[in-house]
Amino acid sequence: MKKLLLIIILASTAVVAQTTWDGPTMTFTKADNANPALEANQDRITSNVWLTRGSGGELYNAKTESDSSKSNSPADTRWALGTTSSDLNSLSFDTFRNTIRPKNAVNINMVLHLVTDDIYIDFKITSWTSGQGGSNGGAGGFSYQRSTDPSLSIEDYDKPVLSVYPNPSASFLRVSGLNAAEPYRIYNILGVKTQSGVVSENQEIDVNGLQTGMYMLQVSNTALSFLKN
Repeated sequence: MKKLLLIIILASTAVVAQTTWDGPTMTFTKADNANPALEANQDRITSNVWLTRGSGGELYNAKTESDSSKSNSPADTRWALGTTSSDLNSLSFDTFRNTIRPKNAVNINMVLHLVTDDIYIDFKITSWTSGQGGSNGGAGGFSYQRSTDPSLSIEDYDKPVLSVYPNPSASFLRVSGLNAAEPYRIYNILGVKTQSGVVSENQEIDVNGLQTGMYMLQVSNTALSFLKN
């Protein structure tokens, strides 16, 4: 009887250790050719997993990896097709590469398991740039939506979806979806900060001084790519 009780307690402990993030959905975007080594181009989900993507490569964990060359990249993660509302024990978790091909993953519901943290997250890739860059434009760009930690303050996530326009732009940008004035930073494709300031809803950001090319506007914990004509 004592042995059976011990087994039940251990099983219960394993279940309790699992955490499912079902907080508000957030969007992460990395522009084509943006430097994956920079924090602005990494989704630092926890202290153990920092998701990003190199030029033309697949996802990897920038906390412990410098590229996606390993077969189990992103390190410390496992993936399954489905949602966290399903019975997690019924899902088949494997490496990202064994679960799905990235170009076929757009708009497909997946569950991301952060192995060390033992956290399950709803995950959906919304865009994926194929190719190796060059004359056809940049590569390594992607975006996705994922669920968040429900224990965090609602103020961290309960914000309208931000967008930048006009895009492309020749002289100015506006940001739509802001509730209040927010600091912003603009990075070029090499990850160098070229401009910063504070912006409010529909206030113009002067980009006349930027050279033609692709840039990343980071505002309110959101990274928005835009093209300067």
